[in-house]
Amino acid sequence: MREKERQEFKERIYGLMNGLLDLESYPTEESRYVEDEFGEDKSCCIAYRKVMEANIRLCERLYSENGDPDVESIIDNMMYISYHLCMKMFDYGEFFSDTL
Repeated sequence: MREKERQEFKERIYGLMNGLLDLESYPTEESRYVEDEFGEDKSCCIAYRKVMEANIRLCERLYSENGDPDVESIIDNMMYISYHLCMKMFDYGEFFSDTL
């Protein structure tokens, strides 16, 4: 698989896991195997809901109706860290699948 195709595949798996893809308009074969981890009552959905509730409480305490830039920065950067780790985990899984 070429590097561009490999990266697109990784991104597609990530998108499926995070519920980011419109499967009705753009169905993919991988969606038969990869679960949306943010589906209703799944652990990521519950955790994300708690994050957003905490965000609202913080903004209320900070008297900010439109959010707080520091809180948004924390959330955005934690999401980037998660994305980066997912991409690396995919690479490591691919690497170690040949050695185990």
